[in-house]
Amino acid sequence: MKRALKWLCLAVALMLTLGLADSALAYTDKNLEAPKAKDVVIDGDLSEWDLSRSMKVVEKAQIIDQIEHWDGEEDCAMEVSVMWDEENLYFAIIISDADPFVYREGFPLDELDAIIFFLSTNPDADPDRQEYEATDWRWVSSVEDYYGDWFNYVDRDMIADPKGYETAGEYGDELLFEDGDYEAAFQTRTSENGKKTGAIYEIKLPLHYLSGDEIPVLVPAAGMTIGFDFSILDVDLPCPGIHSLRMQYSANLDGADRKPEMWPVDTNPSCWATLTFVEE
Repeated sequence: MKRALKWLCLAVALMLTLGLADSALAYTDKNLEAPKAKDVVIDGDLSEWDLSRSMKVVEKAQIIDQIEHWDGEEDCAMEVSVMWDEENLYFAIIISDADPFVYREGFPLDELDAIIFFLSTNPDADPDRQEYEATDWRWVSSVEDYYGDWFNYVDRDMIADPKGYETAGEYGDELLFEDGDYEAAFQTRTSENGKKTGAIYEIKLPLHYLSGDEIPVLVPAAGMTIGFDFSILDVDLPCPGIHSLRMQYSANLDGADRKPEMWPVDTNPSCWATLTFVEE
């Protein structure tokens, strides 16, 4: 009887341990509050924004690739704020970059200066899921500043059933979202002596772009929380074969060996942070 009780206790302890391990895989505890948008003008001027609530990518622990190419915050860092209304998400992005706007025509946006957005358009999605669903999105955005063109890439290759919404724009030079309500603007940041020190991006993303015949449009509401995250990609030379330094908001790594697989946000949404819509 005692032996049986002992084994029962061990079994219960094991189940509890496994349960805790599973819960630890859920969205990380990093969360950004997004207030409702008021009078947002997409012009690269962030004077109408409350920038006190933001995601900051400034730490060495947030580097998930090419750590040897990071020379501190002046070389690569990012701060992101978000607002919302019932039809759109608005992004204010402040980037520090000693060599901003590095662009290589015809190369994947994943190998340029770019931003990767991660979000779920299903507020009821399981935060423990370790594979992308059709309502999970990986969207890469980059700008070529000479002509002011915005290039977007929606990556759906990791989704078993994308519900009819396939990958588009992977190799750049495709002006996705340009047929209607999408808006984007940038300003170059400079030092007192005129040297480029980074950029300010401002983006309005109509949520109907992240939907389809089988994928409902997300309609934000105060109190709603969704999975959400950001990467910044930084390459300082426009040379083929040189991949981008990458920093991830939710990441928390140590050591000198960094690879994206160590923080697999590209394939595993449970690694993401979250975004909560609030009224003010």
